[in-house]
Amino acid sequence: MILPYTIVNPLTTVRIPRRLPRQGEVIVGIGESVEPAQTVAQTTLSGEFRIIDVARELGVSPKKAKSFIKVKIGQRVLARAVLAERGGISRQRCRAPIDGRITGYGRGRLLLEAPEIPLQLSALVPGVIVDTWSNRGVLIETTGAFIQGIWGNGKESYGVLKMAVRNARRALRAKQIDASAQGTILVGGAQLDEEAIEQAIEMRVQGIIVGGIPPELLPKIEAVDFAVVVTEGVGVIPMSKAVFRLLRSMDGREVAISGLQEQRSGGERPFIIVPMPTESGNPIQPESPIVIGSRVRGMRWPYMGISGTVLELPSGRSLLETGARLPGATVKFDDKSVAFVPFFDLERLL
Repeated sequence: MILPYTIVNPLTTVRIPRRLPRQGEVIVGIGESVEPAQTVAQTTLSGEFRIIDVARELGVSPKKAKSFIKVKIGQRVLARAVLAERGGISRQRCRAPIDGRITGYGRGRLLLEAPEIPLQLSALVPGVIVDTWSNRGVLIETTGAFIQGIWGNGKESYGVLKMAVRNARRALRAKQIDASAQGTILVGGAQLDEEAIEQAIEMRVQGIIVGGIPPELLPKIEAVDFAVVVTEGVGVIPMSKAVFRLLRSMDGREVAISGLQEQRSGGERPFIIVPMPTESGNPIQPESPIVIGSRVRGMRWPYMGISGTVLELPSGRSLLETGARLPGATVKFDDKSVAFVPFFDLERLL
């Protein structure tokens, strides 16, 4: 599924890796059918650490603080438990801010580790387990519509797809998000604004798919607890016609979206899957190259987000205005313009 170009395919077979962030236990086997909410692997995550400044809270020097400590290294304590106490006319107490275990002491400070957090990894998509990785995760094969995104907020969601706008150039506004949006994955157009985000939180949507996103909203969107997938890029960018038409044709179906991504070249990218169980499907060929007739989309200005068709594949490297010589393709874009574009500025639409 980790591919060098964008996939927009109305019916294909894909294999989705589901990995734990650390070693754990895989609880399904090869050949087993799974549902989106089903747990396929589980582990525990280390709890947060808190540094408790005993000396400061008791009003003593770090050297003297040790004599007032009431707990031992390795001891488990509950929130509000007394960790250290100083007697006298004005009794001073230092209490635990959370449940945890004392793991260290030094320079008048205690180190408190919170309990481990259980993590259950869901399948996210319906499908069949085709491979497992000992203690780390599984590979799920599923069939349906598949779209790769450009940016995601690191969350995952599963719900019913709901078109919130009529065309790919419309922005997603708060007035379009009402009580009927609860539990759904909303599809916007060119962008969304802060008011729309607040309304989505209040209406408890499961996720949002949108063409572009204003850069100033990135921190806020990264903080929401539902998945957001951007299909075109950062900025006010209309969703590509191919993507919008495909999503509109799937309105009302269940959909899985993943905003997980890796920054390194060739890393995991956000994706959208509309499951459509079938015995047939066209498996993705990871090495499928750009050829004459391929549908492509520009990734950088002045063709960012514009789709087109490859007319020619000049041999060797072509000279650009910048003076660089790079391999690429001659593309006829949907706005009727024709231009030579380097391969690294193009994404293939399957």
